[in-house]
Amino acid sequence: MTKKRINRAIKHLGLEIEGAKGDGYFYFIDLKTGYAIPESEAYVCYLKHLTLEQWIDEAIHAKTLT
Repeated sequence: MTKKRINRAIKHLGLEIEGAKGDGYFYFIDLKTGYAIPESEAYVCYLKHLTLEQWIDEAIHAKTLT
C-alpha cells in the first residue's frame, strides 16, 4: 500500500492522506484549503495496516468533518 495509491482512490473526495510511516497515525488534508482536517487521524503505524477499502471509508468519514 502506498500514499500514491490511496490518494488516487480518494482524490474524488477532495482529500489527500499525509503522515509518515512509523509515526503511529496518518491524517487527511482538504485539497481546497490545504489544511489538515481536525480529528481525521487514522491511528496505524503503516499504510498496509488498512486495506484500500478501509482507507476510502476513513476518507469518507474525514470528509464529513469538513
